[in-house]
Amino acid sequence: MSRLFMTVLMLFMALTNFAQTILSGSEIFGKERKEGFYMTLSIDKKYIEKDWAIYISKYGGVSQNREIFSIASANMSEISPDPINLMSKVISEQKLKTKVFASFDVGGGQMVSENSINFSKVEKFLKDFYAFAMQNEDVRLAERDSEEAQKSLERVNKTGDKISRDIERNKREKEKLLKAIEENRIELEKLLNDQIANKQDQENAKISLEEKQKAASLVKTKKNN
Repeated sequence: MSRLFMTVLMLFMALTNFAQTILSGSEIFGKERKEGFYMTLSIDKKYIEKDWAIYISKYGGVSQNREIFSIASANMSEISPDPINLMSKVISEQKLKTKVFASFDVGGGQMVSENSINFSKVEKFLKDFYAFAMQNEDVRLAERDSEEAQKSLERVNKTGDKISRDIERNKREKEKLLKAIEENRIELEKLLNDQIANKQDQENAKISLEEKQKAASLVKTKKNN
């Protein structure tokens, strides 16, 4: 991988990380409302669910129930030295809009809030996921574009093969037509020669008829005399 590509990639990650806004809010888990943070991504929910499960799995065993992803004792030392009860949801906001909500219980029912000393670490945790999800989306889009390009190439090749077959068929038909034209020319030439011969035969037959008619007339005249 070139140094230029790596530089562009790191710049992109930094920009996307900076652009994503982390907001405070709350969600209901069962019958309990928990405070936490959320962000919205312009990616289909089914992909975010997969990415989120992978992303948080490095912190402990993930328990999933529909849209809820939780880790009972997450080892998130970059946020807190103590185990964290991580409760999160992946919610479809609208088509290609997905909200990721996460609540961080640092013990004793105390939640990380915007005023907590470890808020910046939670913010980084979520922004890092945003960069992770966006990279995966870029890969998916690139693979999709590659597949579409492959299908387009196959369609073009298929059309090219059909054109080649049509050209060969056209050549064969042309050869048949040229052969038919030559046979027609020969037949016409023969017919014209036959016509000339027939006209001569008609002339000869006419002369013969006239001579026979004259002979018959002479015979009749002599008989009458």
